[in-house]
Amino acid sequence: MYTVTVKIEGMDRRRRNTGLVHAILGFFLLIKSFDLYHYLESRSLVPTLPFLLVGALSLFYAFFRTRFDPAARHNAALRLLQSITFFSFGFLMLRMGKNIDYISLFIWGFLTLLLFFSEKRIFKDTIITLAESGVLVPGSYRDHLVAWPSLESVVVRHDFITLFHKGKKYLQYQVLQDLSELELVKMNAFCKEQIERQPSPVNNDSAAEREANR
Repeated sequence: MYTVTVKIEGMDRRRRNTGLVHAILGFFLLIKSFDLYHYLESRSLVPTLPFLLVGALSLFYAFFRTRFDPAARHNAALRLLQSITFFSFGFLMLRMGKNIDYISLFIWGFLTLLLFFSEKRIFKDTIITLAESGVLVPGSYRDHLVAWPSLESVVVRHDFITLFHKGKKYLQYQVLQDLSELELVKMNAFCKEQIERQPSPVNNDSAAEREANR
């Protein structure tokens, strides 16, 4: 079994868009906090302070994450805090009888909880695994197994790893780690061996004919 750290465009795009999502959630929390202020008869800012703080923190993280947290170590914690805040805010609005407000807050709470789990994966190293069962490609929610019988060849180079599917289709990923010549030779030989080990369609058809003629 061999592993290669690669760049997967879809997951990389999601990493870049996390700041935008934090900004949207932050603005939404600030707007709903001011709505809560107008709903309260006392017109006090104290009940809205927790929501205002989380909204402000989300905006700060959205605009300054690349400077203060380039590795996104605190991203998951903030997502969980946002989810808890939305659900808490939703229950408060439910008690006040504000139907549209609490429904929208519960929806955002559920979405941020999904983001909490999915973003924990996208900020990890994206590693392709070459195993006897096939090529394991990481995804946003789960890994995808590309079985050897569906592949014509796999080419590992210093810059790219390419999976050539049967039917003239291929997938290509940029390699992010330094690979020695020996590692390249071993990986390519392993992939070739696994593909050649698979029964060919011709052999399968011949075996089926022999079974039918018995």
